[in-house]
Amino acid sequence: MRRTTSSLFRTLGTDLWIAWNATCPSLRFWATFSLINQASAVCRHQLMNLPTGCLEYRVLLEKGYMKERHCTYAILMAAMESLPLLYKECTKEEILHSVLAKAYLGTGSKLLDNLNDEVHTVEEAHDSLENYLCALIHGTYERKERSPVKMAESSACELASWIYHSLDHRSPAFTLYLKDCAKLVKGQVSSLLHKRTNWPSLEEYVNCIAEKSIGNVWIDIDLCQIDLNEDILLLKKSNEYIFKSSLLYDDVQDLLIDIRTKSVNSALLLALERGVVSEEDLELMKPEKIAEMLENSGIVDYIIHLADAFFLKGVMTFMKMETESVDKKGLLQSFRLVRLFNLRKVLLRNRDVKTLRWVLASFSNLTSLRDQIPEEICCLVR
Repeated sequence: MRRTTSSLFRTLGTDLWIAWNATCPSLRFWATFSLINQASAVCRHQLMNLPTGCLEYRVLLEKGYMKERHCTYAILMAAMESLPLLYKECTKEEILHSVLAKAYLGTGSKLLDNLNDEVHTVEEAHDSLENYLCALIHGTYERKERSPVKMAESSACELASWIYHSLDHRSPAFTLYLKDCAKLVKGQVSSLLHKRTNWPSLEEYVNCIAEKSIGNVWIDIDLCQIDLNEDILLLKKSNEYIFKSSLLYDDVQDLLIDIRTKSVNSALLLALERGVVSEEDLELMKPEKIAEMLENSGIVDYIIHLADAFFLKGVMTFMKMETESVDKKGLLQSFRLVRLFNLRKVLLRNRDVKTLRWVLASFSNLTSLRDQIPEEICCLVR
């Protein structure tokens, strides 16, 4: 019953968001609704028919390696960005291809992240990432022995291979895609290696490890459909800042999980730098107590402000675009959705006025958001 209720709320939330954005030229209600439904049907069919050697979609869900909502959310966010960017220059079928490829990227990377954080050793996670990269940039990968975990890894790689085969390899943006796939995996490997070496600094995390976000590859998929120009490359930079902010928001919502798995997390790094906790504390104290200390010390607030600063930098970069081929109002709404999506779990966990204000700022003109960010954080972002 709980799962049915949750699905109902997700459906209602999606419909309300689509309706709220229907005044944007590229996000008319029925066009958006139809695209999301079509992409959902195709994606589900593909997942239900994974080839031999992959773990079945039903078993992936049963074992908790992934959740059905991962694909649902990926499709929603993919459609909300692809439509404003592509609606003037691409056919409905071409836009659908982009949305599906981005959904496979979001779903497959989340599946592999779960395996690497909770099941694999560091060495196994490193090998899985190399295999995943091969699927992303060559469309082929190694199917390993038939254990459920290895088959689940193959499922993630299979999704990555679908992305490769769906792209136009003659497009100038395909070179960007190949480069950003390598950067994506390099950032994830760097994050893994710090599990058995020294913790990085927050600055190192923001400048290097944060490249493990799928943001660059995500927009490259769209760019493979259109001609590149200075404005479009400006959009790519803007998108990079938005997804870097997304990773920081994600660190806040996954803080307890990351403490338990000793994963690199920006809030933990800042707490270590400021002496709020020590490496010994991370070994000996209960994760719930550490998370409480970070909340009470203002560390979590700092990371939220840092994420907001990157988010606003992305918006300001995007607003410099002068092209008329892109629905700027629609794209701004897609960026708001990214922020709203990442703060939802924080609100469900805290259920306080301060977090509610953070969430509601996604619907504002963003001026109040800018006024709340301390100057030292703005300097760090610059």
